Amino acid sequence: MAQQGFMGRFRRWFSGPSDTYFFGLQIAIKCFGEDTVRARFARVLEEERQADADVQEKRRFLRRFVALLEENELFWTYGYWDYLDDPEAASAEFNSWTHDIEGGMATEEEELGTEVDDIRRTSSRKDYVVVTLVFLLDQPYAPAEAITHEDAYFLKETFGSLVQGLTSIDPLTIQADGAYIMPGNASDGLSEEDLLGPGWEYLRLLL
Repeated sequence: MAQQGFMGRFRRWFSGPSDTYFFGLQIAIKCFGEDTVRARFARVLEEERQADADVQEKRRFLRRFVALLEENELFWTYGYWDYLDDPEAASAEFNSWTHDIEGGMATEEEELGTEVDDIRRTSSRKDYVVVTLVFLLDQPYAPAEAITHEDAYFLKETFGSLVQGLTSIDPLTIQADGAYIMPGNASDGLSEEDLLGPGWEYLRLLL
């Protein structure tokens, strides 16, 4: 995990400020076999896709998404986040996250009901919903820069500040972004065994 700490700031003193920053956040939410959590996130995503691509709609989307995450904060179980301030590394990491997620999701009508969502699966139990947000930004993401102690990386309190900070992002500073819900359809699910198995090793238990 490449977090923004002293070495990142030290590099900036000599190379100047970056113009591209990556911030990615993933949270696994316990949903106890119910599809309502996934369905609510999916509805916000679908409405965002259908809306006009303007600044106000992007602000509204971020606020709605954050509200849903905070509403389910009690059930945040596993998570991961990353923050990079080197332009080349930031762009590469954004592409890595988006390609990996999009390549493994079953979302199109032809895929639904024919195979489970993602190849890293042992079952289709509806135990968890995994929410992912990724950004390439023109300016630093202050909540991520504020976290410099490794012991705090995977605390729920830390994730709470990272999520809340999304509402302060200026849409005009977003170079690219992505929001994903897994599973990508109502027929599929994510089990505890899935999240503890191959392909999800990076996830950490949130304390």
